[in-house]
Order: sequence, then structure tokens, then C-alpha cells
Amino acid sequence: MKKWKHTAAFVMAGVMLAVSAFPASASSPEFARTPEEWARLEDNVLEYEEIEDLIAEYNAAVQVNQLDLNEFKRKYGNTKDDVSAKYRDMANEIYASVDYPDSDDPMYGIMVSAVLTAELQAKNMLQQADDNLEDSEIIYLGYKQSEKTLATVAQSNMVNYAKGLLQIEQAELALSQARSAMSSVNTRRANGLATQAEVLSAQETLMTAERSIESARAGAENVRQKLLVMLGWQYDASPEIRNIPAADMQRIGGMDPQADKERAVENNYTLKINKKKLANAQTANTIDSLEKTIKDNEQKIGSSLVTNYQNVLTAKLAYDQAVSELDVEMRNLHSLEINYQQGNASRTQLENQQFAVRSKQLAVQIADMNLFQTMETYDWAVNGLANAS
Repeated sequence: MKKWKHTAAFVMAGVMLAVSAFPASASSPEFARTPEEWARLEDNVLEYEEIEDLIAEYNAAVQVNQLDLNEFKRKYGNTKDDVSAKYRDMANEIYASVDYPDSDDPMYGIMVSAVLTAELQAKNMLQQADDNLEDSEIIYLGYKQSEKTLATVAQSNMVNYAKGLLQIEQAELALSQARSAMSSVNTRRANGLATQAEVLSAQETLMTAERSIESARAGAENVRQKLLVMLGWQYDASPEIRNIPAADMQRIGGMDPQADKERAVENNYTLKINKKKLANAQTANTIDSLEKTIKDNEQKIGSSLVTNYQNVLTAKLAYDQAVSELDVEMRNLHSLEINYQQGNASRTQLENQQFAVRSKQLAVQIADMNLFQTMETYDWAVNGLANAS
């Protein structure tokens, strides 16, 4: 159960900083979800579709941000005027506490310096009160943007972990081929049919393949640990990590950067924040600056959407190319199997072609995951995370 998990002391933008000793608990009260929903989130199974909810409930940074938001409301209030009034209250409290020392006081210089520092602090607070644009809604939107960004990072980590497992298998295939080549060259060398240079080359290829496997395993484990900590598990936990959904090609047909721009603009967190700041602004310079910023935000959201769509199309082409290359290798294998059965091809040739087919199969799976990631990035752009600055 996730209620037994341990989490990081702080996680920002998906980076693991430290591991805490206290058990993770959900951010929401029990009544916020059905028993079935809690059971799904609190099992020891990680499914891709759960990530957004897991981040919302168990991510340490999200929980800290929620506490900070509550503290902001308690300390400063909800509205822009509440916040400004609090700054003025704090400034007035400082002014009220200022007491100039007697000129003959032995500590006169130090005390005057302290008084001047306090007065400057009060003056700055009054300026903050005048310049303030923030309220609790802006703080909330900023934290919500961070939460959704963390969800995208966790999703990417889960996909990258799945790709990492495939890359381990690719490295294992390369190692098997290197061992086969090493055995073959040793046999040829023993029969005087291979040079010492060929033996050394085969040895180097074998050692490179062995190092590649270790590197692939270490990389996959590193991503796995980051993923688990982000979602509330202890870094060395062993939950069942389910498969990534396959890319749904029909999603591409539903993408239209021009038609989707309206929703992307409406949902964008950066734009929401700037529009709320504009609503709170009072001076002509601030209003003019924010209006220009918002216009720029809207242009960049549209551009970001187009870029993300192009990335989807590029990934689709790469996927189609991988499928085409697999088809070629499959046909080559079919022909080679016939030749092998007829005695016109060696066992080594057949095994090498089988390796080639498996390698292309893995490449198709990786290309599918890459395509899936670009689709997810496009959808997140529509749903509030398009680059607006």
C-alpha cells in the first residue's frame, strides 16, 4: 500500500533531492475520492494512467506547495487588497517600534544604523504594498502549474524507464552477437584463417558490448528511482510497473494546432496568471506592460502548439520508417530460413538475421513510445502547459 511508502523531503521539477523517513500520506481528505479510487492509488502497482493523481496526492513538492498556499492565505488573506494591507500593517508595526537613541548613548552609532535599516525595510514594504499584484488565486495557479509540470516529468520518466528496458535488451542482443563473433574468430584463428588483428577487434567489440549493458542497466535504474520518489515510494521500493500505452494513431487525426489554439490559450497557466495580475494592476505602466506580455503569451502559445504538432508528425515518420525496416528484415529472415533449410545458408547467417529482426522489433517499440510521448506533450500543451514565454 502506498500509505507505507516513504517519499523525498523535496522534489521540484522531477529532481530527487533527498529521502525522508516519514511515511507518505495523501494530500486530499478521504472523502475526496471513492474507496475504489483510493484502493487503486494505494496498491503497489504503478500504471501510467495513475501518474497525474499520484503526483497530486503523494508528491512531496505538491504537498509542500499546498501547505505554503494555506499559510499564504492565513498570513496575507485572499485578495490583492488583503495582501497589500498586510504589507502596510507590517510596515506600520515597524515604524511604531522605531525608537531613536539618545545621542550620548555609547551604542548610538549601532542603534541608529539598526533604526535606519528598520525604516528602510518598512519603506520597502510600503512600496511592495503599492506594487503588489499577487493574491491567493495567483499563488494557487502557480502551484497548480508546477503540479501539472511534475506530472509530465513523471510520465516522461515512466516512458523513459520502459525505453531503458528495451535498450537493455538491445544491448544484450549486441552482446550475444559479439560473443558469437568472438567464438567464430577464435575458431578461425585456431585454423589459421583469422589474423591477430581480427581477434583483437572482436575482443574490443565484446568488451564494448559488456560496458553498454552495464551503462543501460544503470541508466534505467536511475530513472526508475527518480520516478518512484516523485510518486511517493521509497527509492528502493519494488512496485509492479505496468506497460506504457501504445500510441493511438487516431489521436493524430484529432490534432489541429489552429483549432486547438483557443483551448490552449484558455487553459494556459502562465496566461491565467498574467491575466489575473492585469486585473489586479492599477498603474498605467504596469497595465501596459502586462497587456503586451499577454499578447506575446498568446502568440507563443500558438507557436508552441504548432511545434508540438510538428514533433508528432516527425515521430510518426520515424515510427513508419522503423516499421518499414522491420518488414524488410522479416522478409530477409523468411528467405534465409528457406535457404537454410535447403542447405544454402549457415546457422551463423540465420542467427545473425534473427538478431537483426529482434533488433528492429525493439526499434519499433521504442519508436512507438517516442510517438506516444510527443502526443502526450501536444495534449499537455492544449491543456495548459504550452510554452508561453
